[in-house]
This record gives sequence, C-alpha cells and structure tokens, in this order.
Amino acid sequence: MCLCIIITINELIYYLQYRYFHQHHRYQRYHDHHHQHNHHLIIIIIIIIVIIIIIIIIIIIIIIIIIIIIIVIIIVIIIIIIIIIIIIIIIIIIIIIIIIIIIVVVVVVVVVVVVVVVALVLVLLFRLHRIISSSIVISNSSSIIVTITNNIVMVVIVVIIIISVIIIIIIVIVIVVVLLLVVVIVIIVVIVILIMNNSTTVKPIAQLIFAVNSDVISNLLINRVCCLMY
Repeated sequence: MCLCIIITINELIYYLQYRYFHQHHRYQRYHDHHHQHNHHLIIIIIIIIVIIIIIIIIIIIIIIIIIIIIIVIIIVIIIIIIIIIIIIIIIIIIIIIIIIIIIVVVVVVVVVVVVVVVALVLVLLFRLHRIISSSIVISNSSSIIVTITNNIVMVVIVVIIIISVIIIIIIVIVIVVVLLLVVVIVIIVVIVILIMNNSTTVKPIAQLIFAVNSDVISNLLINRVCCLMY
C-alpha cells in the first residue's frame, strides 16, 4: 500500500513537472514569435520611412533642377526678346534715316525744279519787258505807257514769285506729311510682324518646356519608385 502511494505521488510529481515544462516551453515560443514579429514590423516601418524620405529627396532635387532649367530658359527668352527689340529699333532707325534722306532729296529736287522754272519765267518776263520797253521807245510813245507797262510786268513777276513760293511750301508740306505717314505705317507693320513672329516662337517654346518638364517629372518618378520597389 505504501509502495502504491509512493508510486502515485511520483507519477503526480512527474506529471506536474511535465505540465509545467510544456506550458513554459509554449509561452517561450509564443514570446519569441511575438518578439520576432515586432522586430519584422519595425524593420518594415523603417524601410517604408527610408523609401519615403528618398522619394521626397528625389522629388525636391527634380523640382530644383526643373526650376533651374525654367530660369535658364526664361533668361534665354528674355535675351532673345531684348535682341529682337534691339533689331527692331535698328531697323526702325535705318528706315527713318532712309525716309529722311528720301524726303531731303525729294524736297531739294522739287525746290530746284520750281526755282529753275520760276527763274526761266522771270527771265522770259524780263526779256518781254525789255522788248515791250524798246518797242514803246522806238514808237516814240509817252512815258506813261512805259511806266504802266513796267508796273504790270513787275506785278506779274511778284505774283509769279509769290505763287511759286506758295506752291513750293505746299509741295514740301505734302511730301513731308505723306512720307511721315509712310514711316509710321512701315514702323507699325514691322513692329506687328516682329511681335507676331515673337509670340508664335515663344508660345511653342513654352508648350515644349511644359511638356518636357511634365514628361521628365513623370518618368523620373516612375523610374525611381520602380527602382526602390525592386
């Protein structure tokens, strides 16, 4: 009987030891698995944070490069516009100089022609006056007729001179006004043509810049994300 009791107690002690060891082993495995799971989760979070930081840095670098490219392109466009404006000013100055030379030449030619015509008319009138005076003297007429004839001839000469001067002034004014209108029209046409050409060249450049920048951004982002994911 005592032997049976001792055996039973030993078996109970053995069972309790086995049970305790088994539970302790399960708890230790669960604890290790949970610790390993937490460790993997922390590593994944750190990798995600590093990937996000790298993507943000890449985006910032791309934005800085694009801003630098845009600034350079804007500076180039401004330089081109300044060069075009300088060319426009030079062309306008050349056109104005040419038109002024044409005005001066035309005015000089008109004045010379009118002066020559007036001089020829005056010479003819003076000769007519001499012929009339000599004919009157030869016919032994009175001096009153000679004086009247001389006065008429002088009045005609003065009237012709005044009319010639007025004609010269009118012709010069008309020529100057017409040529100035031509200058203004030519300058306006040149400016409009150059502005239209400038706008038609700058607009495609801006569209190309925008398209290239958007394509560059998208391609770089896709490539970087794919590289980081792989």
